[in-house]
Amino acid sequence: MSVKNYYESKDLYFSEVFGSGVYEWTGQNVNNPMIDEKESGCYSPLLVNKITGELYFLKRFCCDSIKKEYYTSKILTPPNRDTILWPSDMVELSEEQQKSCMSFLEQEYSAAPVPVSERNGNMALLFSYSEYSNMVNALQKYKKIPVRNWKNLDIRNMAIQILKAIDDLNKNGYVYSDIHFSRFFFKEDGSVFLNYTNLIYSFRECMSAERDIICAFEAGKYPIEFAEPAIVREICKGMDFHTQNYSIAAMLFYLFFGRYAYDGRLLTGYADDNLQKHYIKFRDYHKMPIFIFDTHNKENMLGAFDDEEQVVELWEECPEKLKELFLLTLSQNNAERKWEVYNPTPQTWLKCFSELGWM
Repeated sequence: MSVKNYYESKDLYFSEVFGSGVYEWTGQNVNNPMIDEKESGCYSPLLVNKITGELYFLKRFCCDSIKKEYYTSKILTPPNRDTILWPSDMVELSEEQQKSCMSFLEQEYSAAPVPVSERNGNMALLFSYSEYSNMVNALQKYKKIPVRNWKNLDIRNMAIQILKAIDDLNKNGYVYSDIHFSRFFFKEDGSVFLNYTNLIYSFRECMSAERDIICAFEAGKYPIEFAEPAIVREICKGMDFHTQNYSIAAMLFYLFFGRYAYDGRLLTGYADDNLQKHYIKFRDYHKMPIFIFDTHNKENMLGAFDDEEQVVELWEECPEKLKELFLLTLSQNNAERKWEVYNPTPQTWLKCFSELGWM
């Protein structure tokens, strides 16, 4: 009789990647320690490695052969773990074990997210259960900054640290396509720690002939606010390095000007005061990706209200090097991939900031 059959029980979990990986439930359930996911009912069994004594929490997901291969490759080739939460192993869950784990891998970006109790997942990734409580979520940090524009040193530093973390992941061979403030955490030393996401791809996967399958996306499962219009409108079928870099530019514009890149005259009348209205607005936002400061097309320009005049003044005072990067990246032809794509990398932005004396 095999060891697995001998020890089979609801309290034991067996690795799908490593032959010696055996984990036991400690008898304790824990919230996902990443601050943004401490939601009611989102709990995981706390597991202990039978050999090393290390502790792990789980995130469930639905698995097929493609996803199993995808996550196995991530586990076997980890990047620098100092800058990102990364899976250490993968286990299959019995029906009973599934009931004891209500923490899920995929993030819901929707006005009507599926209740945790109704979500499915027959597999789970294991993450080290370390101390994350001293980290501050970027969304919380951003809201506490009183003056939010490119002139503020705190805003500049937020941008720099986020870019450094993503650049580090890129140097380790991975693309981060989940660009949303809720996914970034600031550590005590000021550096950024990235939350793991199913929207991470290796450069090899992004350039693969099967990219549209491996890097496929689903509406409501990726952040739409900074998303590339070519992705939202399914001009592209799979995410890639351009996807990440476009979203970075859109995020930086919001950080530096307090406004979304296409939120101009064409969106007048769209309310954004609750979650439902927010997603209704962004459903149409990407249909009209005319940059509010486009030098050729003035159809979506600002200037009618006092708050818009403040954004215009910030743009007029903005360093030309920054303007140029935003104009190229956020233009309609580039956003819709109608020509050769120009989306600055994190390194390009950091070089620009250095030349401006920001770092």
